[in-house]
Amino acid sequence: MEPSLRAAPARPPPPPTATAPVPHRFHVDFTGAGAEYFRVWIVNVALTVVTLGIYSAWAKVRNKQYFYGNTRIAGGSFEYTASPLAILKGRILVLGVFIAYQLAATFQPLLALVLALILVPLIPWVVIRAVGFNMRYSAYRGLRFHFDAGYWEAFRVYLLWTVAAVASFGLLYPFVAWRRKQFLVDHARYGRSCFGFSGEVGWFYVVYIVAYLVLIGVVIAGALLMGGVIALVATTAGAGAEDGGMGDVGRGLAIGAAVFAYAGFLLAFLVFNAAVQAMIANHVWQHTRIGDVRFHLDLRLGPIVWIQASNIVAIIASFGLLIPWAKVRMTRYRLSRFTLVAVPAELESFVASERERIEATGAELGEALDLDLGL
Repeated sequence: MEPSLRAAPARPPPPPTATAPVPHRFHVDFTGAGAEYFRVWIVNVALTVVTLGIYSAWAKVRNKQYFYGNTRIAGGSFEYTASPLAILKGRILVLGVFIAYQLAATFQPLLALVLALILVPLIPWVVIRAVGFNMRYSAYRGLRFHFDAGYWEAFRVYLLWTVAAVASFGLLYPFVAWRRKQFLVDHARYGRSCFGFSGEVGWFYVVYIVAYLVLIGVVIAGALLMGGVIALVATTAGAGAEDGGMGDVGRGLAIGAAVFAYAGFLLAFLVFNAAVQAMIANHVWQHTRIGDVRFHLDLRLGPIVWIQASNIVAIIASFGLLIPWAKVRMTRYRLSRFTLVAVPAELESFVASERERIEATGAELGEALDLDLGL
């Protein structure tokens, strides 16, 4: 018998596969300008001088409000809402402690030693207070940041590990730097959601080892160059003195060469520090996330070193008047390299849900001693 030739029943078409939402890179929009910020800055400086430093608390708030208000990302803006009076009270407290210590050191050295031993354990508390204050009064889309950290963990990170780094002649310093970044990120939160840090300590060792080797090479080359210049100037001056009394001119040239070399060393150190901080910042932000939201920072060494070095030269040449321009210039570059990576719909729902969680628990209570202890 022949097999049946009945047609097989038609299968329904497969359901369309849903495409996964694609994360979007939200770039920062910084609208600040050097000339505009100069007007804010010069008024702050003038009023701080006239009021013998009292206005510095208001100046700090105005500066932060300017940079926060000119920074937007993913359609949302930042705010800084701290009270200048709280900052002023914190600075008066710090100034009082400093004056008391200086008086004790002048008239009762033993008492100064006792005060120092008392103040050292307060360092972790100061760190927690300063970071917590700035975060609590920083907001994005009307929702505040917070910092929740305990004293004893801060004590280990900022005192015990620092002592260990000194005892190891700096060999543990990259680990301490990594541990501090981890401490600051892991205890930060936006609304009710905590940030997370997954950076690698090995990267910190690579950055610091390479940077220190480069710095040592620069210092040695600069020292040899300075020594050669001074020797050449001294030899020329000595020969000139025998012929026509050029000894004083030669000594002046030698001193000028030494001052120039010292300024070069200082500039090299500042540029070195900017390069190290840029590489560390890149790694930290690229390994920081909150929920499904990730961050990316891509500072380039060439531009960051050029901006830092030229800013220093411009500030010195202008006797400080170009400080606002330099600050805006550096801020604009750093923010132009920063992106937030998230799915647009998920970002909107995340912010909305965080706001609902805050509203559901009621207004958060402020701490009893609401002071900004950071200078």
